[in-house]
Amino acid sequence: SKCLCLFPLHSFYFVCRKIRPTSLHRNSCIHSPHPTVHNPALPDLKRMKQLIRSTAVFTVCLGGVLSILCYLGRNTIIAAFIDNEEVIAYGQVFVFASIIIGPFYGLYQLCQTFLQSTGKVSYASLVALMDKGLFYIPLLFILGRTFGLYGIIFTGAATLFLSLAAGIVFSIIWNRKISAPVGQR
Repeated sequence: SKCLCLFPLHSFYFVCRKIRPTSLHRNSCIHSPHPTVHNPALPDLKRMKQLIRSTAVFTVCLGGVLSILCYLGRNTIIAAFIDNEEVIAYGQVFVFASIIIGPFYGLYQLCQTFLQSTGKVSYASLVALMDKGLFYIPLLFILGRTFGLYGIIFTGAATLFLSLAAGIVFSIIWNRKISAPVGQR
């Protein structure tokens, strides 16, 4: 389900790269003497926000549908690879831990794509570092010690939720900054 969720995100990234001017600072852009004349050097923030909303809704819906399909077909998926009943029971938990993040993984990637395509790579890098290091490694030990094998299995899901929260916060902060009038930046 992760691969299919990435298709709308790659489309969003392509469009954002086309919307974004060389610099997001309006004072460095060429301004038209007539405020009603379209200036292609200015970013089309309204279009970008509409694209973000529609991509987020589509990604959550697609991720949710694919997660539900994987959940419903989990026994068939697992039985295709394993025939031991005890191992199948663990496999069901592994599959559930993997697909529970389906709808949210797309949002995480959307935040990363937004930050990268609008020029705030440092925020995107920090969120990726949080996801793969700052959150994952400590949670692996904490959840593993607290819940045993199940804690280790669900560490990836817990990490994604924390990283998604950080990605949303950084995206909102950056969106407010690029949407603010020139004098307030």
